Amino acid sequence: MENDTILETHNYVNEIYSIIDDVLKNKMYSNGEINKWSNIICEECMKYLYSKMLPLKYIISCYILKNSNAETSIQYSTYWGKDDRHIQICWPHDQNNCNMLCYINVYALKVSDGSVAHL
Repeated sequence: MENDTILETHNYVNEIYSIIDDVLKNKMYSNGEINKWSNIICEECMKYLYSKMLPLKYIISCYILKNSNAETSIQYSTYWGKDDRHIQICWPHDQNNCNMLCYINVYALKVSDGSVAHL
């Protein structure tokens, strides 16, 4: 069962990486374009994930940064159920020869059993 989950995650990572690559490959960083590119990437990732028809809710974030050869750190904090998942994808693989970086975080949250949680 665990191997199936690892394989599925690997497939999701590859597909999402491909979506990012299709949008950003051969483009130069542009402040005027990053909102459009981020929206396209998030929408295409959501379409792909939704097409799997899994009983999950998704949250997708996309960060596009100009590559300044400085260290970058993106942190996240979560409170998980045992069936919730997170993947982070960094684009491109070769970050030394690119003009921008893209980080995608995908949170997959199991749909509630119907009980109401109170904050």
